[in-house]
Amino acid sequence: MSSMKSALAPLATVAALCAILIAPAHVAAKHRAACKPATAAAATALPREEPSVRLARAAVCLINQRRIAHGIRRLRLNHRLSRAAVWHSHDMVRRQYFSHTSGRGRDVVDRLYKSRYLKGSRTWMVGENLAWGSGVKGSPREIVRAWMHSGGHRHNMLNPRFREIGIGVRKGSPVRVGLPAATYTTTFGYRRG
Repeated sequence: MSSMKSALAPLATVAALCAILIAPAHVAAKHRAACKPATAAAATALPREEPSVRLARAAVCLINQRRIAHGIRRLRLNHRLSRAAVWHSHDMVRRQYFSHTSGRGRDVVDRLYKSRYLKGSRTWMVGENLAWGSGVKGSPREIVRAWMHSGGHRHNMLNPRFREIGIGVRKGSPVRVGLPAATYTTTFGYRRG
């Protein structure tokens, strides 16, 4: 009987140590999911209230919060993906269209080759979400909420294969509206040399 107790005691100690080691990792994951105060404030801002860069940061933070809530790693911001996304949002507002393909026939893959994101990659996967909204519907929170309620957009945001994100937010809309608006392009990527 004493040999049995001595065998169980180390198992209980190991279980207690595992629980202690797991708890800090869980707390760290929650901490990583939190947005900085200025970014969190921009999440509900109307398009006219915040600079486009703050709206973009808030949208990325909200997307990463959704990923973490689903047990998926955060996306890293990539400047080449963002360059392509900014260009596309700007082009849609300037030329008054709303599509993954520009009026010149360029799609997301064309834009990512131009931004050099895909250069030298043998294996890659990309995705793109587009949205625009005016008034309250143009806030990052409402845009991300709309994407979460749309199958294809949700799939891009929660796809565990994607590792990087780029975002471009442009004030204005691809169609004429009477309220301040914002147009969002979010580009997701995975690549391997």
